[in-house]
Amino acid sequence: MHVVGIVGRVYYNKDEQEIIQTHDAVRRYIDSKDDMVAITILPTEDYYHDITDGTDKLNYEKINYVLDKCDAFIVPGGTYAYNLDQYVIEYAIKNDKPLLAICLGFQVMCSMFAKKRTKFDMTERIGGIHHGKADEYAHSIEIEKDTLLYSIIGKKRIEVNSVHNDVVKFEMNNLVINARADDIIEGVEYPNKSFILGVQWHPEYINDNNSKLILDKFVNVINQKSHN
Repeated sequence: MHVVGIVGRVYYNKDEQEIIQTHDAVRRYIDSKDDMVAITILPTEDYYHDITDGTDKLNYEKINYVLDKCDAFIVPGGTYAYNLDQYVIEYAIKNDKPLLAICLGFQVMCSMFAKKRTKFDMTERIGGIHHGKADEYAHSIEIEKDTLLYSIIGKKRIEVNSVHNDVVKFEMNNLVINARADDIIEGVEYPNKSFILGVQWHPEYINDNNSKLILDKFVNVINQKSHN
């Protein structure tokens, strides 16, 4: 049985009630596979020394114990990223465990490798066409040949959804930019790894063949690595 760790989101509504976002769409896809199970890795007190006073410091012993049990990771969308997101991405790259970073997860991944990094809020706030509905196409993207993403989809241009308020435009080290929408970066990947892929759109919400190809490739790589 393969374990896929999905970074969860914790936020509070207007009444200060704790809301846990477990990203059911990606969970359902993983759990639909007979030999896979999805677990949620939450940024809670279990993995932080003290989150109650705003200190965002990982308890590395506990979080490593969990990550070591996972065969792959998904860092999904959301409204706020913790240091946990960055640590999971670093762990996946270091240990060459398949990683799919979506929307906010993609933005965190890009910020980690920015050439002029200061803090995470280096993304630019936008609206319009890039803020649509999760289950509808919003715009097209251009995919670079000789990239992992192109090898998966096999097309130069595809339509994607777009549910985000910020975009990535800055230059990065190490990451390969594999997709753009005009001057906006829509996809990145880490070279010479089995599957380290980040996309700005949400493939888990669009029921088309391109999204299926991405998700299926993620699963296939997990299975392949287990047999090596």
